[in-house]
Amino acid sequence: MESVQRAGGLGRHDANGRYADLLITGLEDREQADEFRRSLFRCAHFLNRRGIAAVSMSADPPARQPDGSYVISFRAIDKTAGRAYILAKHGGDRTRWPYDPRRRNAS
Repeated sequence: MESVQRAGGLGRHDANGRYADLLITGLEDREQADEFRRSLFRCAHFLNRRGIAAVSMSADPPARQPDGSYVISFRAIDKTAGRAYILAKHGGDRTRWPYDPRRRNAS
């Protein structure tokens, strides 16, 4: 929600649906950075599922800093804008999408 609030609140995203870019700094190692990144995805999922905010999340891979610590750059993305982007780029045929949230894994 911090990304949304720093952009001015829900609906105040840029033309691409992106809210404010934020950084998490001072992460001790890659394992901790990876866990923070997974946590950000879980938080966006929670916000969307609970109806708090229709957002997804984008995070760059953790980057190692000169001092050996790691940093993560991330932002919330408006779900409607995200869907429009996927449709414009890949079309309506879900089999051509890089990820289809309705597709189930075959066991």
